[in-house]
Amino acid sequence: MAKVVYIGGYGRSGSTLLEYLMTANPKLVACGEVASCWRKKLTLSNTCTCGRSVQQCSVWHVFFGAKNATHWTHLDLSLALLEQISTDFELMVDSSKTAWGATAMPFKLRQKLGNNFHLIHVVRDPRAVCWSLIQSKKKHAVFSNPALRCIWTTLAWGIANLSCECFHWLHPDQYVRVHYEDLARRPGDVLNDLFKKLLPNAPWGLERIGSNDNRHQLHGNRMRKQSLSLNSVREDLRWRKEMPLGLCRLVAALTRPMRARYGYA
Repeated sequence: MAKVVYIGGYGRSGSTLLEYLMTANPKLVACGEVASCWRKKLTLSNTCTCGRSVQQCSVWHVFFGAKNATHWTHLDLSLALLEQISTDFELMVDSSKTAWGATAMPFKLRQKLGNNFHLIHVVRDPRAVCWSLIQSKKKHAVFSNPALRCIWTTLAWGIANLSCECFHWLHPDQYVRVHYEDLARRPGDVLNDLFKKLLPNAPWGLERIGSNDNRHQLHGNRMRKQSLSLNSVREDLRWRKEMPLGLCRLVAALTRPMRARYGYA
C-alpha cells in the first residue's frame, strides 16, 4: 500500500505550488484538494489536470465505479484513491490543508494508516496570506470590508496552523514544516529534503516537472491548470508594497505569537 502525504496549513500559502513541484518525482501522484472533491461532489463535467474526464482518468474513475460513492466522506474518498493508485505509485498527495472543516483530517488519516502517513505543514507570512485573499477575485460577500476579512483570515490561519502544531506534538516523526518563502526561493533544496524523508530511494529531478503523468488535481489554485517551469517560480512579495499600513499592522498584532514562532518579523 502506498503512503499518504497530507499538505496542511492555511490556503494561499503555496500548497498547490508545492504539490506541483513534488510531481518531479514519478513515484508520487498529486490528487489536489481531495476535500473539495468531496464537498462539491464529483460530476461528469469535471476534467482532471491529466487532460481526461473524471470517468476516463486513471485515478478519479474509482469514484464512479464504486457503490454508495455519493455518500463517502473525505476519509472514505482518500482511502479509495489510495487503494486505486497503490499499484503504480508509492506516495499520494492530498493538498486539502487544515482550515475550516479539515482540521481533524491529518489525525483521522494517521489513525487509519499509521506510519504510512505524513503531514507537510506549509506556512506563509499571515500578512501575505491576508493580502492575497483580499486581492482574490472570489470575494466573500459577508467580509467585503478588508479589515473584517483580515480578522477572519487571521483567525482561520491560526486554527489551521494550530491543528498542524498539535499533530507535530503527537507525531513528530511524521511531520515536516515547509515555509512558502523557502520553497519559492530554493525549490530544489526544499524538495531534496522532503524526498530524503518521504521517498529516499526514488529518483527525481526538477527537469521532470510536467513530464510525468502523475498530476490528477481536480481542485486547487488555478496554477494547477498551467504549465509550470522552475524558471517561472517567483516569491510573491506584492503585499509588502501594496498592502495598506493599517491592515498590515492589524494582522501583525493579531498573529504576533505564532508569527514569531515561524520567524516572521
